[in-house]
Amino acid sequence: MEIDFTSIGLVAGVGFVAAVGIVLVYTLGLRLLGLGQPVDAGGERTRYSEETPRSGHTPPVALAGAVLCFAVCVAAVLLGIWLTIPQFH
Repeated sequence: MEIDFTSIGLVAGVGFVAAVGIVLVYTLGLRLLGLGQPVDAGGERTRYSEETPRSGHTPPVALAGAVLCFAVCVAAVLLGIWLTIPQFH
């Protein structure tokens, strides 16, 4: 019985890159949701002094981008589940 360490390394590398990629896409989605929101709770760097931490408005394009990022993350998770469970294919 021989162990193919090259294949093990390839699977580990692809898994690592995929995990980092999904985390980066999720982080981008969170960042896009934060656009238009005041920077800090004290209102120090907000445009209007009467703004509260949640009174800013996320631009529609940023909201659409965030939804797309989250959809990609959900699709990746579902694909991983589909590939892992043999009864699905």
